[in-house]
Amino acid sequence: MYRLVLASPKGGSGKTTMARNLATAAVHHGLNVVTADLDPQATLTAWSRRRPKNLPAIPHFRVKWEDADALLDDTELGEFDLVIIDTPPSIETQPAAFQLLLDAADLIVVPTRPTFDDAESVAPFLRHLREQGRPAVAVLNFVKPRVNVNAVKTYLLKAGELCPVEVMDRTDYWRAGAKGLGLIDVPNHVGNDEMRAVWSFVRSRIWGHEEVADVA
Repeated sequence: MYRLVLASPKGGSGKTTMARNLATAAVHHGLNVVTADLDPQATLTAWSRRRPKNLPAIPHFRVKWEDADALLDDTELGEFDLVIIDTPPSIETQPAAFQLLLDAADLIVVPTRPTFDDAESVAPFLRHLREQGRPAVAVLNFVKPRVNVNAVKTYLLKAGELCPVEVMDRTDYWRAGAKGLGLIDVPNHVGNDEMRAVWSFVRSRIWGHEEVADVA
């Protein structure tokens, strides 16, 4: 059983959108996936309730910070291959509980918008994770077509690892989310390859060079 934590000190970075789309990518890959929502806004929880019954099921837990240690219990979650945990941006309000999650994570994904305002907020967090020896990767999110983001990428690479796949600014991510879907649930959508590529990278960082099917 592996834990994937979505975290960022910056609000509006797209953590929840990334969490639900990685969850759908993983479940379509054949994994037994569960999601957990620590954000008081409970956006991931609302999405889970909207998910159609005819699609691959993704069990979900809404968890209060005072109960966050339940997400560290391998016995409690041992039936799942992957636990995807969505966190709020106000991580400084629960430093001890948040640190325990970071310590237990097999990978920390840090979504960020491709602006210097966002990068300057995210970079210290990435450096902190690197100094702690925690496995973490930033993912550029909401990237607009034909906009040069190389300067932001260079800046982030000085702080930590950056996913080589960029997530484009697509309205359909929200349209799909409103129906309880990930974009991969939508047949033949142009964004499918994009999110499958992000998932492939995340999968390789969690499982190394082993095939997921061999370790799940």
